[in-house]
Amino acid sequence: MMIFVTMKWKSLLILFVACMHLSWHPFYVSVMEVEYQSKTKEVGISIKTFPDDMEEAIRKYAGKKIDIAKKENAENGKLLESYIKQHITFTIDKKQKAYTFLGYEIDKEALWIYFSIANQKRFQQLQIATDLMYEYKSEQTNIVHVRVDGKEKSYRLLMPEKNVLFNYSGD
Repeated sequence: MMIFVTMKWKSLLILFVACMHLSWHPFYVSVMEVEYQSKTKEVGISIKTFPDDMEEAIRKYAGKKIDIAKKENAENGKLLESYIKQHITFTIDKKQKAYTFLGYEIDKEALWIYFSIANQKRFQQLQIATDLMYEYKSEQTNIVHVRVDGKEKSYRLLMPEKNVLFNYSGD
């Protein structure tokens, strides 16, 4: 009888640990870094997120399964670009700006995606609208860091928030 009880508790413990492992994902987050230097007149944009989360978001968006971590190819780049441009807009001094996809890379367990806006004069306002991966997980958090000529401002967006406005009129 004692062996059965001990085995039962061990089985429950193993089942509990297995369930925790299968459902464990500590957080759903992306970090966007936007940097502008007056000297270069370029806005550099980088987005960091987990590759598996982005793969699932793209699968829902495009109906295609991709493997970003194992293959860096043109089709993956096009899907990433299309998805990002559908979910992020940049408005500078009340004018929506087009941005150029530069590429992506895997760095350890993170996916980095790069964009730029060229020939941009110094601005007073930058509005960023992002609902990146909100359709994938309602717990998604999007953190935005903006650095203009060395001065950094940050904001955290939680679903359903998607707009943040950075003012630089007094800077």
